[in-house]
Amino acid sequence: MANGASALRLVESAPVPQVPSEPIEQRIGTATAFAVAALCKGAVEYWQGGLTEGTRSLGGEAVARLYTLAQSAPHLDLTVVAHREGMRILRAQHAAGPTPTMEFPEALAIETIDGLLGILGKVVAHMRLVAN
Repeated sequence: MANGASALRLVESAPVPQVPSEPIEQRIGTATAFAVAALCKGAVEYWQGGLTEGTRSLGGEAVARLYTLAQSAPHLDLTVVAHREGMRILRAQHAAGPTPTMEFPEALAIETIDGLLGILGKVVAHMRLVAN
């Protein structure tokens, strides 16, 4: 499955440490792209017979990373920044990948970012609940 292979490659090659000197918007974009790749990897595994514990953990780590960044920048509109910067990075990764002539899956990327932000919203709500 070509798209699944691309998602797996993106997750495996995604940078784990964030450089604090990067602007927060860029770090949010990188975290968003990483989380999108993790979610896509999870979807591929699910369709192929079952989600592995490693990928489940990777998805949790990706959401936690984005949560931490969002908490460090409450002045930003996370939805706008995650979409703008996440899409910018995903497009660049696609263009640098093995099939740059294949059309970028714009609608799928947008839907996945929307789903990611929905998950993040549930995490935020839960964290608020347990903090009180």
